Amino acid sequence: MSQPTHDEVYNKICELLVPYNPKGIAISHQSGIMTDLEVDSTAVFDLIMGLEDFYDISIPMEMVSDIKTVGELVNAVMQLTSE
Repeated sequence: MSQPTHDEVYNKICELLVPYNPKGIAISHQSGIMTDLEVDSTAVFDLIMGLEDFYDISIPMEMVSDIKTVGELVNAVMQLTSE
């Protein structure tokens, strides 16, 4: 798979967040995944697994614990898909 663009990764994350965003909260790069979007820890792991499967990457647990916003998650996926 070729390196996805920043927008492609962002759009995929937004797509994967839809089931966990029943209130339809607007998602931006600054959105806190657990704070602003109120995604619980179980759903965060589902989101991470969806990204890992889609991009065929492995996101280390210590990296997951540091990710607070959608933008940080985009950056993490971008970093891992470029390796």
